Amino acid sequence: MNHSGVEHMLFDDCDSESDGGEGGEGGSDDYGMLDTKWITEYETRLMYDEYRLFIKTDITTLKFEFYYLDCNKSCVERIVPVKYILRTPNQITQDELFSVVRSYQHVDKKYYNFSALLFYSLDFLGGGGGGGGDVDIELQLSRYIRGSGGGGRFIEYTNLLSIDTIYISPILTMFHDVIGFSVLLYED
Repeated sequence: MNHSGVEHMLFDDCDSESDGGEGGEGGSDDYGMLDTKWITEYETRLMYDEYRLFIKTDITTLKFEFYYLDCNKSCVERIVPVKYILRTPNQITQDELFSVVRSYQHVDKKYYNFSALLFYSLDFLGGGGGGGGDVDIELQLSRYIRGSGGGGRFIEYTNLLSIDTIYISPILTMFHDVIGFSVLLYED
């Protein structure tokens, strides 16, 4: 304490938690500079996450949308979205399809019959074969984005018994949420 009874305090203007202003994990280096290593690590991780969107990867989950139609099949009463984790990447079996569909056929004490299963996928496969695959993918992707026909397709299944296994090609990670099934069910 000084003469006037006021206590003087010293403030450390360094962002360091370490003693004596030493560098390390505390936030500053030997010269009292702010440690920016965490910023570089964050930017690297962010760039990797964005880059990963443009790499073909296995399909491990599929989106199902259940459309509940009235008994005349003329009006949609409700739509229920479901996310399903595949037992085996890039494929779904008849047993899996039966299991998923059956578990959503009873709603509000009503039974809904199976009408159709529509599978939507994106195919960015090169048409020419032998090299140049990246160019074909880029062309089809740009066509898809512009809306001028780019690899998307619907396949309709009206009989689940005719399906053994549906195989799905790995696609760009950014399109994984687009791949999936629309299941049409109608009131009994």
